[in-house]
Amino acid sequence: MNKRTSIVNNIRVTAISNSAIFNIGDSNQSNIKTKAIAVQKEGTLANLDLDFDDYLLFNRRAKWPNLKSTVIKKTYNHNEDIYVQQIAAIGVSSSSVLQIGNMNHIRADSRIKHFRMLEED
Repeated sequence: MNKRTSIVNNIRVTAISNSAIFNIGDSNQSNIKTKAIAVQKEGTLANLDLDFDDYLLFNRRAKWPNLKSTVIKKTYNHNEDIYVQQIAAIGVSSSSVLQIGNMNHIRADSRIKHFRMLEED
């Protein structure tokens, strides 16, 4: 990996959550994983006892692409450094990365089960 210095003038990130990464600089690898159950419910909240093991989504093995081909790449950088004037991000969430710099390898897995519980009329 070609190492470069990252020079950043201004960054504004409002929120970072749920296995998200905000990184200035180089990283060799990043493995991030999110498991979440999101419940949207009308009326008063009852005590909900939800378990990841009850849902197949969280027990399945990820099907990562089988990358057998080799890509040969030659990069010519006009500057030795990475210059960033300004970044404005509302949010970085659920196994995502906001990266200024080089990343050699990344594996990100986000699994979210959403429920809407509506009151009966």
